[in-house]
Amino acid sequence: MIRTLAPGLLSFVVIAIGLLHLVWAFSPWPWNDRETFVRTVGGTDDGRMPRAVESMLVGVALIGAGALTLMVGGAVPGVGPQWLQLTGMFGFALVMFVRGAGGYLMNSRATPEFRRWNSVLYSPLCLLLCLLALIVAVAAVRR
Repeated sequence: MIRTLAPGLLSFVVIAIGLLHLVWAFSPWPWNDRETFVRTVGGTDDGRMPRAVESMLVGVALIGAGALTLMVGGAVPGVGPQWLQLTGMFGFALVMFVRGAGGYLMNSRATPEFRRWNSVLYSPLCLLLCLLALIVAVAAVRR
């Protein structure tokens, strides 16, 4: 059951977060203003939104990771050799691990809003996504 649940859950969450990053390229939604967004998501007090191209690149990468998850999980036909798909899946797991574990180190100079959300949501979510990505990748290797 976990081998079928993990790819669906992982791809849904990662694609949703990717879409949110695409929205952030143009808007501070769901926050009311840019300053609150930057303090909460960016961790700074400078009031400057990330450049649109940066947010869009992260969004597209996350959506790609969601599509890769569906391929590796067998829900959609794969593109390219299986070894490359698995390398991408393990690579995604590594990126999520680095962001999740490293996120706690980023708290020292960040705004209080970011420290709170990073400790409660951002870093733990990245570690959970890492675990799900590993489950998907290992299940595909064992197939």
